[in-house]
Amino acid sequence: MKVTLVSLFLFFTMGKAISQINNEHLKVGEISPNIVGVDQFKTTIDSDEILKNKKILLVFYRGNWCPHCRKHLLSLQENLEKLTEKGVYVIVVTPEKVEKIQETTKRLKTSFSIVHDVNNKIMNDFKVAFEVNEQNVTNYFQSTINNIRAYNETNNNVLPVPATYIIDKNHKISYVQYDPTYSNRASFTEILTMLE
Repeated sequence: MKVTLVSLFLFFTMGKAISQINNEHLKVGEISPNIVGVDQFKTTIDSDEILKNKKILLVFYRGNWCPHCRKHLLSLQENLEKLTEKGVYVIVVTPEKVEKIQETTKRLKTSFSIVHDVNNKIMNDFKVAFEVNEQNVTNYFQSTINNIRAYNETNNNVLPVPATYIIDKNHKISYVQYDPTYSNRASFTEILTMLE
């Protein structure tokens, strides 16, 4: 009986940990929460103000330590001018500390807004946040934890699923790319085609 109870406990707690990633993230047609923050250029970001004139492309980014993230941001920078021409304002959200965001901007020569997600609020609002543990990060767990400790604020072991959203001027979400497999990312060239 004792073994069965322990087995049931482990089953449900493991399911809960894994379900943090496969959670009920925001979907197409839902209203976007307001996105507020300060970017690396000390510009105040307020999505309610931006959406008066532009659409928003929102990208969640794990950190400069992640090679897939660096590649994704470089692709975003390559397509930034075309996105801007289509009336899209780009916001990248990350749990990285402000000084690490500055390093990212310098290293990748990016010019779009990158916002430090204070207290993980934006990630939680969009339901893309998860706490890193050995159940949901089975590959490279220790190196991931080490990177998080170096890049995130103290005692913040949270990462986002690297999701991408398009938010229309009416505040509705019109596009979502959400995949717990962190190497799978939105294609900005496809997004540009979709915006035509």
